[in-house]
Amino acid sequence: MPDLIIPAPLWRRFAASIYDGLLLVGLWMATLLLSLPVQHALGLPAGSPWLRVTVFLVGLVFFAWFWTRGGQTLGMRAWKLQVRRGDGTALRWPVAMVRYLTMMIFWGLVLTPLAVAIISRLPSLAAVLPHAAGVAAAATAAVLIFIALSWADRSRRLPHDWASGTEVVQLPRNPSPPA
Repeated sequence: MPDLIIPAPLWRRFAASIYDGLLLVGLWMATLLLSLPVQHALGLPAGSPWLRVTVFLVGLVFFAWFWTRGGQTLGMRAWKLQVRRGDGTALRWPVAMVRYLTMMIFWGLVLTPLAVAIISRLPSLAAVLPHAAGVAAAATAAVLIFIALSWADRSRRLPHDWASGTEVVQLPRNPSPPA
């Protein structure tokens, strides 16, 4: 009898996201460290957009590579989660790119209240965001709406799942050996 595949609980997805987020920050730090000599050698100004593009692409390659090869990042593997298309098949690069882009937007919303709290405590930056409380409240409301919609969805999908046509499932603890 095949193992029952169930949607991944949000708390497991969050735990895997924390793990993957730490790995991503490490990759971004290495990218920044390696890019400084390149930026200096090419004579690019400090505010050049190429660095932001490079950091974005490093994250894209990190997630898309794992998602297209087994459907599990390292964090997802630790928490026994797998991302797959709605029909159960593996992701392809175009789907992984859509998922990554919308995932970054979603996590931007999730982290906005924290960023606003940090900015509002720094006197030199507080004037940059005069409506900080409103921005934080709007981001929090959006995230809560998305979480409520996820709970109402039988597959527990989030915006990046909806946009890419994917779902995250919880794998059985002891997978059956292949026949």
